[in-house]
Amino acid sequence: RLYEKVVQMLKGAGIEFRREARLDVALCVGLPITLVFLPASDIAKYVGEGNVDIGITGMDIVEESQVQVDQIMELGFGKCRLCVQAPVKSEIMDVSALAGKRIVTSFPDVTRAFFKKYDDES
Repeated sequence: RLYEKVVQMLKGAGIEFRREARLDVALCVGLPITLVFLPASDIAKYVGEGNVDIGITGMDIVEESQVQVDQIMELGFGKCRLCVQAPVKSEIMDVSALAGKRIVTSFPDVTRAFFKKYDDES
């Protein structure tokens, strides 16, 4: 989702590259830089494990990946906001009512950490 903004940022920094269709690696023009395009869910892991030097991804992905990385710069785009949802006609008025319940999510580790305080209280 952020690909176009990242490409604009790289171009603005003078980093030009050629990326062949359906390839995840691009070589930069005139610079000793290789860009690796990965699924967002893999970027933090690759950085945290030292497989790449830097990465551009959301802090939600970093938190879910449970790896240690240093945030070097806030880029000012890609605003992710995770929220807890319930049906409109529901008796759930507070997240504490969901303690111990089954919850569907794309972020199981972030969700587990968020609900831990409520699960411990129940």
